Amino acid sequence: MIHASIRWVCLLSTLFLSLLSVCLAKEEYLPYPGISHIHSSISSGIYPPRKLVSLAQDKGIKILIFADTFLERWEYGLPVFSNIFKISLEEDSVVKYGIKRYLEDLRSIKDEFSDTLILEGTEVAPFYWWSGNLFKKNLSLNDWNRHFLVFGLKSYQDYAYLPVTGNRYFLPQLKDIPSLLIPVALIIWGIFILKKQRQRKFLGWIINIAGILFLFNVFPFSASQYNPYQGKSEFLPHQDLINYVNEKGGLVFWAHPEVTEAISGGKFAKINFYTPSYPEALISTSGYTGFGVNMVPGTSHELVLAGGEWDKVLISYCEGKRSRPAWAIGELDYRGKGRIDAIQNVFFLPELNQKAIYEVVRKGRFYVRYYPTVSLGDFHIEDSQGTTGDFAFMGEEIKIKAKPRLHIKVSCLIDLPEDLRIEIIRDAKIIQEFKLRNEKEFDLEFQDDSLPASDRKSYYRLNFFVGLNIILVTNPIFVEIKNE
Repeated sequence: MIHASIRWVCLLSTLFLSLLSVCLAKEEYLPYPGISHIHSSISSGIYPPRKLVSLAQDKGIKILIFADTFLERWEYGLPVFSNIFKISLEEDSVVKYGIKRYLEDLRSIKDEFSDTLILEGTEVAPFYWWSGNLFKKNLSLNDWNRHFLVFGLKSYQDYAYLPVTGNRYFLPQLKDIPSLLIPVALIIWGIFILKKQRQRKFLGWIINIAGILFLFNVFPFSASQYNPYQGKSEFLPHQDLINYVNEKGGLVFWAHPEVTEAISGGKFAKINFYTPSYPEALISTSGYTGFGVNMVPGTSHELVLAGGEWDKVLISYCEGKRSRPAWAIGELDYRGKGRIDAIQNVFFLPELNQKAIYEVVRKGRFYVRYYPTVSLGDFHIEDSQGTTGDFAFMGEEIKIKAKPRLHIKVSCLIDLPEDLRIEIIRDAKIIQEFKLRNEKEFDLEFQDDSLPASDRKSYYRLNFFVGLNIILVTNPIFVEIKNE
């Protein structure tokens, strides 16, 4: 009897551990709607942060990612001593408000709205450059609108030293020593002449004054190694910012890469602001987390269509030419007008906390939708033979032995005015379309028999359309067939 009891205990223990391991392997992820790229009255928005959180809560939004403008200051100076003799114009921003004050304000709001996840972030313009001439009335400020969404930085210092043109600090770092050598050497030389060669006192004073001017010209120190007078620098300053954010463990997304800015104006002089759209930034830079997409009807969304720059980046990753893929994130660019829930990201989280959301964004486990028109309950890929029981969700990778089978589960939240069209995109090409009408809920399965076995990854992603308007974009799933 004792031996029989021991056997039953062992059997039940084994069964319990098996069930526990299955539960851990199939960890449940629940969808949470969120919005990103929100401006408060601290920068260019209408409402204070607390009001924005309240508005979002009323729409059922559970996650808010703030992105107030980090620094909005433009300077135009005379040659040589451009940091001393200059004209400056500054608008409201996080730097002007105070970085510490900004972070502390958002922390206090987090405590007040404990059932909503609030993430501090910022919209960053790393670089701009001048062309033309103020006196010839053709002065142009270029590429200011090449922006990033940066969040997930851990400290005040991480924000304070962002490599941004015009961002300055007082205590020198190691990289600032070379810029101090010339003015210090001039001052020492001038003092030497004044003491040792009194007949050349005038020269000594000139050298001293030059050294002091050069010293004031580099002080306070610039966080960026690029200045706006050196001309176009392609994407080098932007790559610097990407590298910096990665070193600090943050997340960095290209913002509105399909938008062109062209503004002429000025109270005292005509200054042109010009930034052409920059979808090529996705190809020309690396290491960024992803890019922003705005699916409001009438706006450009070529990047997410089959064969665009996003697909080129994903193919490059599959070919081993990039160390990481890039994710699409919905950016609202909300400043107080229109619907605060118009562009949503639906994040699949094991639990609603800051650590989980950063991990999910880093791994691409989310999709973008325009307004709550449809809900994607599931999108995963498994081996068609189902031999292992493994599957891959958005942002994940899977190795299979047979053909990939896609599972898609969708709910329509409103009565759609036209057919719902779903594109399955593999490696930049549309390989299958589904058209559905007047269906509230449906499950789709698609087995791709055309994917050959190879050592190269492929990927699948989905685009949803109502008429000509794109309403949902998923992040990709990566697949590799291995015949062993």
